[in-house]
Amino acid sequence: MSQTHVYVGCATAGTVDVFAFDPQAGTLTPSAHSVEVDAVRSLAANAGRGLLYTGSSGKPPALAALRIDPTNGALTPAGRVELADSTAYISLDADGATIRSASYHQDVLNSVALDADGLPVAPATRAPSPGEKAHSVRSSPDGRFVYAAALGSDRVVWYSVSAGATEGHDGGASTAGSLTLAGSVDAAPGSGPRHLIFNADGSRVYVVHEMSGEVAVYERDAGTGALTETQRIDSVPASLGLVPGFARNPGGPVPGPDAIWCADIRLGADGRYLFTTERSTSTVSTFEVDPATGHLTYLRTTDTEQQPRGAAVDATGTHLLVCGEKSGHVSACRIDPADGTLTATDRAATGAGPLWIEVVAPE
Repeated sequence: MSQTHVYVGCATAGTVDVFAFDPQAGTLTPSAHSVEVDAVRSLAANAGRGLLYTGSSGKPPALAALRIDPTNGALTPAGRVELADSTAYISLDADGATIRSASYHQDVLNSVALDADGLPVAPATRAPSPGEKAHSVRSSPDGRFVYAAALGSDRVVWYSVSAGATEGHDGGASTAGSLTLAGSVDAAPGSGPRHLIFNADGSRVYVVHEMSGEVAVYERDAGTGALTETQRIDSVPASLGLVPGFARNPGGPVPGPDAIWCADIRLGADGRYLFTTERSTSTVSTFEVDPATGHLTYLRTTDTEQQPRGAAVDATGTHLLVCGEKSGHVSACRIDPADGTLTATDRAATGAGPLWIEVVAPE
C-alpha cells in the first residue's frame, strides 16, 4: 500500500467512507471510493492481506471482507457470512485466522473462521455468553486467550482458545478456534465495562467503563489469562458536572446530557499516552502511562467531535482520530510527544452516524 488510509464506518448512512491520511501534515483527504454496508457498526483490518472487515447489524446481521486497493484505498466486496446475532464490535484474533464478534443485543460472542486467503467461512459459531450486553471482544497478543467485556453484567471474562483448522479458499471448510470460559473479574455494580485494550506485550489490560467513566488497569497472567486489578481512575473530571449513566436498552432512551456516557479507549503507538472518549460532553481525556507499572495519571480533557463514538491512533503514533456520531465528521489531532496535548490538524465530513475508525498504513 502506497499511502495511509482511514476508514470510517457510518451506521446511519450505511457506508464505509475512505480518506487518504498524511501523518506528517495531519490532513484527511476524502475519497470517492466509499462503499455501502448496511448498518455497519465496527471495523477490523488485516493490512498484510489487504483486507478490511465489517461487522453490521442489518437484516440479517453479517460479517464481510472488503479487499483494499493498494493504490487508492478503494474497497471491493470479497466475502460475506451472515450472523444470527447483531454485532457491536469485531476484532481479529492474534493469528489472523478468526474474527470474533460481540453482540450487545443478544449477549453473546460469535466466531467466524477465515480461510488461508483471509475470507470468512460460514457458519459462525457461538461461544458461552460473557454476560449481558457484550460490548467488546479481543484476543490477547499471544493468541492464547480471548477477553470480552459485558457491560450489563459489570464483568470482564476470558476464554481459553483451542486451535481451529484453516485451508485455502477452494480447499474446503475452515473452523474457528473454539472458546472455553476460563475466568472472570467483576467490576463495580453499575459501572459498565465497555471497551478493552492490551498494552504491546499483553501484560496489561485497560478497560473503560461506560456509566462510571472509570478506567481500570489489570495485570494479566500470561499462563492462566487471569486479570488482577491494580488501579481504577476517573476519566471524567468532576468539573464536567456529570452523574453516573445507565446501560442503554435496545431501542430505549440514551443517557441525558448530564450523564456519563463513555465510549472508546485507545493507547498511543508507543504506549506513553492513553485516550478515552465521553459522548455527553463531546470530550477526549488523556492519561500518561507509567512504563514500569502501567498505571495512569490523568492529564487533561479536550473538546472534540459531537458525541465521539470511535477513535483510533495512526500507525506512526503522531495523531489521534475521532469521529462524532452526531457531528458527521472525523477529526485528526496531533499528539504532542512531550505532554500528550492534542492539537487539531484537520477535519472532514463523513456519512451520517460515524461509529468506528480503522487506520491502514503501508507496510
